[in-house]
Order: sequence, then structure tokens, then C-alpha cells
Amino acid sequence: MSSAFTDPKQLLLEISPSLQTSSWQESQIYATPSSRWRAYINQICFYAFLNCVKAEYVPEASIWYSSPGIPAFWEFVNGTAILLKERRVVLIPSEAIDDSELEVPQEWVDIPNWAADYYLAVQVTADGESVRIWGYITHQELKLLARYDQVDRTYCIDARYLIQDLNAFWMTYEFCGTEEMKVAIAPLPQLSTAQAENLVQRLSNSSVTFPRLAVPFTTWGALLEDEQWRQRLHQQRLRQFSQVQVNLSRWLEQIYDASWQAIETFFQPNSSSLAFNFRSSFGLNAAAIKRAKLIDLGMEIEAHKVILLVALIPEANQQVSIRVQLHPACNEPYLPATIKLVLLSDQGEIIQQVQARVQDIYVQLKLFDAEVGECFSIQVALDSCQITENFVI
Repeated sequence: MSSAFTDPKQLLLEISPSLQTSSWQESQIYATPSSRWRAYINQICFYAFLNCVKAEYVPEASIWYSSPGIPAFWEFVNGTAILLKERRVVLIPSEAIDDSELEVPQEWVDIPNWAADYYLAVQVTADGESVRIWGYITHQELKLLARYDQVDRTYCIDARYLIQDLNAFWMTYEFCGTEEMKVAIAPLPQLSTAQAENLVQRLSNSSVTFPRLAVPFTTWGALLEDEQWRQRLHQQRLRQFSQVQVNLSRWLEQIYDASWQAIETFFQPNSSSLAFNFRSSFGLNAAAIKRAKLIDLGMEIEAHKVILLVALIPEANQQVSIRVQLHPACNEPYLPATIKLVLLSDQGEIIQQVQARVQDIYVQLKLFDAEVGECFSIQVALDSCQITENFVI
């Protein structure tokens, strides 16, 4: 791995293939494909930045989390805190091409023992081969200037307020060591053991897609602030998600989970419904076993609902061909633009994906084959919302 200043303002860090491989392997201890991917992105950013910092600036720099254990916050929250002597710096990675703003999860700002002195904006390239650190801001400035998004629980700060010169960051770090960079943070309530136990049980349920948004922030922050309960919640979700799989072999026996219904439940065929005729027939064998499920992307995505359709075509030698489509729901004519349909391996690796364009009436993955015992996941993603369905043949 090497580093170079692309200009006096930014730091470009290259990611070696070995670092990519080791980071991906380490990310497999997380519960869902989305949390594994979040952990992977944060780990490559952390290692790249840490190696550079140790070599050139602060030899004793280290990741922030109490020992023993893993950084369980990656199960729930984007971002990595690094200790630079007496200062805490949080890296906020993003895969967005547009670097017009920085979005910092509220946890890194309003949980007293999580809050940082500095927040660094990190852009990760699509291939994961490099990361670009393009700006920073202090806790004081973030609280003063950022717009708080109540839906996503993030502090959104326009790029013009960030200092886009990493040389200035190191100057500030070195010569302003005693200056206070944080504003006062209100303490969070203390949770009783019974309250914490109840929250862990509730939030570890596999039906809770976004635990960080499922309860009031003060309650969530108080739970997350305690490392013991944070680790407990991570382990509980890991157990829950490892058990939740749709068994497609049962579909071949006409045994279906209650949430997977006949496609006629969602599409009412009639002679004038050309859209239905096209959607239901294109790419689907007449002999295919077809079921559909309503996917609710949650109120944080303006209550968007879509229909996930899965069709099985039995083949020889215990194999099946599988077609996956995504359709609009609730009489909407088109899918939300930029919504993604993703096929993931049992290791959480992206095998294929498709993204809806403006006025797409449906999208579908390329036909793929699987055999008995094989596992895979289908993910529906829109902006920061991700819904994942796990399957086994």
C-alpha cells in the first residue's frame, strides 16, 4: 500500500489486494450482508489511514474500542474512531461519487463517550482499491453548522464548511493540542438491567432492519454506549439472522412461508392490464413456481413499498434456475429511480445487481442456477435503506 497527496488538500491512500482480502474475511463476523459490507468498508479505511498515520505522524495511533471484543458498532453504525494520543478522530467513509456533503451518524456526535474532536470525510472508490480523505470538521463546527436529519438521524454538513486541506488538519492537531474541539453533550439516561434486556430482545429480532432507528435516540444511545449491551445486541442479531432463511426446496413441494404469496395477490390480471401481462410473463417460464413478497422500505424512505418476485424453474441433477424481479406496489406505475436489486453470495459478496432508471416498470436479475444446499441472499436497496432476504435451496 502506498499513499500520495493528489494535491495539497487531499490524501489518496491505495488499498492492496491483500488488505482487501483480509478486511473482507474479518467482516464475516457480522450478522447481515449490509453490516458485513459496512464493516469491510470501514476496515479498509481504518487500516489504510492508520498505516499512513503511524508511518508519518503518530506512531502510537490506534482504533477506538474497549478490549476485549470486536468493533460491534459496525453492526449498526457507519464510521471508525481512531485515537491520536489525546484526540479522537472519526473516519466517515462513503461510496458516493458526489462529495458535496458529509453525513455523520448521530451516534458519533451525541453519545458522550463516542463523540470525536474531528470528523474526516472519506470517499471510497467503487472497486475498493483506494480511499480519498478530502476534508475535516470539528465537533463544535458540526453541531453549529450542520443540518440534523431527523429521519436518518445524521448530521449533514455542506462541503463548503469542511476544511479541505489535510496539511491544515495536521497543523491544527499538532499546535492546538489543548484547545477544546467539542461542545458540551447532554448525558444519556441510565438503563436498568431489565430495560436493557428488553431492548436487546426487541432489537435483535430479524424483522428489525434498522435497530438504530427503531427506538428514541436517547434510549438507543444509552444502550450503545454500554459496551457489554452493545456486544450482546450484536451477538443476538448474529444468532437471529443465521437462522432466518427461506427454504426454496419446500416451494418445490408447494409449501410456502406465509409472507410469500401467489403473484395474483399483488397483480390482478385482466384483459386491459398490459403492464401485468408483460411483467408476469417476461423472462418467466410457464412452468415456473412463482411467489411474491411485499417489501416495506420503511417510513425513512417515504413509505416506499415494492414487490419482490422469485420464480423457480426445476432442472435436472437437483438444480433449479432462479429468476428474481422487483415491481412497484400500491398501484404505483414505476419503481423508485435508483432502487437496486442485488444478488449476494452466502459470504455477502455481490454476484450481480441491477438499478432502476426513471420510469422503469420493473427490474430483474439475470437468470442464475443453484443446487440443493446452496445459500444466497437478495437485497433491495434504496438510499440508506437495505432489506435483505436470505434463501437456501
